[in-house]
Amino acid sequence: MRKAIWVVVMLGACGTDPAPLPAGAVCKQTSDCKTGLMCLDVAQFNGSACTVVDQACSTTCTGDGDCAPLGTKFKCFAGCGSAKFCGETP
Repeated sequence: MRKAIWVVVMLGACGTDPAPLPAGAVCKQTSDCKTGLMCLDVAQFNGSACTVVDQACSTTCTGDGDCAPLGTKFKCFAGCGSAKFCGETP
């Protein structure tokens, strides 16, 4: 398994109705994210131990090609479960 390391940009919101968040942004629920994105767990591996370290707007994937619509810095990473997710790399 690959070690998932995400650089996630925290976005502040002004007013009471923030705009939907883009791919890679920290979220609390799917409704926080732009259409087509879900609020998914961000996994980090330490050996064989997996820990959910945050949540970010993203999509599920089976390979790096599935992440291309999100931008050139997004790659497919293993999650703590069977699902993989698109994570932003530096």
